Amino acid sequence: MTTNNKTRRAAAIALVAVGAAGLTMAAASQLTMSWTGNFQAGSVVVNADCQPSASTISAAFSAPTFAAAQTLPWNVANVTFSGVNAACNTKSYQAAYKLATGDWVVFGAAGTVSGTSVSVAIPSGVDAQAIKSVALTIYGS
Repeated sequence: MTTNNKTRRAAAIALVAVGAAGLTMAAASQLTMSWTGNFQAGSVVVNADCQPSASTISAAFSAPTFAAAQTLPWNVANVTFSGVNAACNTKSYQAAYKLATGDWVVFGAAGTVSGTSVSVAIPSGVDAQAIKSVALTIYGS
């Protein structure tokens, strides 16, 4: 074999090795989708004199918004309880949320039902991911 063929063969082997190494590096540097956030909704029967026992009130987070400066990129501002019976209008309500620790925390000041839904703001600094359950009470005359 001539020197020219040996050089070509060595160059081809080196090119294959560099290509394989490049593919390995590219595979190793692929992005992973690692956000583990989860916003859920549900419904529960609320026992209130104005709410029929067969009627459920749904609870849902508001639409998430992107917030680049946070640990998790998505943020929600409110929890909305919908399906409130019209007979509950003008009655007082209070909402609370439960943390993974089992502790219940009040969302804020009590409010007055006006319409068929109630929206409560998630307090500043509370990560919606930490909210495991929500509760609503409707009371008064």
